[in-house]
Amino acid sequence: MPTLPSLRSRGISKAFTTGKVRLQVIKDSSIDILPGELTLVVGPSGSGKSTMLSMMSGLLRPDTGHVYALDTDLWTLDETSLDRFRLQHCGFVFQGFNLFTSLTALENVILPLQYLGVQGREAIERAQEALEEVGLQARGHLRPTELSGGEKQRVAIARALVKRPQLIFADEPTSALDKNNGQIVIDLLKRIATVHGATVLGVTHDPRLLSHADRVIHLEDGVVVRDERNGTSSNIVTEHDHVLMQTQPTQ
Repeated sequence: MPTLPSLRSRGISKAFTTGKVRLQVIKDSSIDILPGELTLVVGPSGSGKSTMLSMMSGLLRPDTGHVYALDTDLWTLDETSLDRFRLQHCGFVFQGFNLFTSLTALENVILPLQYLGVQGREAIERAQEALEEVGLQARGHLRPTELSGGEKQRVAIARALVKRPQLIFADEPTSALDKNNGQIVIDLLKRIATVHGATVLGVTHDPRLLSHADRVIHLEDGVVVRDERNGTSSNIVTEHDHVLMQTQPTQ
């Protein structure tokens, strides 16, 4: 039986206006993302990767279109319901780690559980389990200033994982890391998709990561131009391509 998408966009677009200049960042995008896979969005700087991720994850409202996450139309929710959806179902990994420096690694991982009402021994055990999965249980007593960059990102992954989310979003998760730590992080994200059956959607400009993805979506000027899965590539005909084809002379 075919796997149903856990994350879908339909006709989403986004533009930003600065003064009299209006920049169309995402143009009429419709994609389906499947559970149990690591999907990476790639493209040149300014192609709209992070904007697309923000709209797909419920962090940035599209100008047009719909985003369906776990069959919920995200942008029909009010702010309170949208916050609750992200808390219950989504994990986030950012390039800047976003850890609280005054808390230990263990306390950073416990934090989202407190918002979910999970406290006491259960919260500690779940946080320790998440840290163990990323190989850092023995360093849970340390604060972020005592950890390397790679370890900080692994704590951030543990913090995303501890909620047992169905959707995980990663924005340039290896950009601040060296090759070895970048490899560890991408392997962890791949494992989370495979073992936990989570939907993992990330954006990256790091070509080293592409071979680890189940699927690579290429963006250029806010348009999906190529979609690669398991070594196969599907070229998307853009509006520009269509115009060019129409103007070609008949042979």
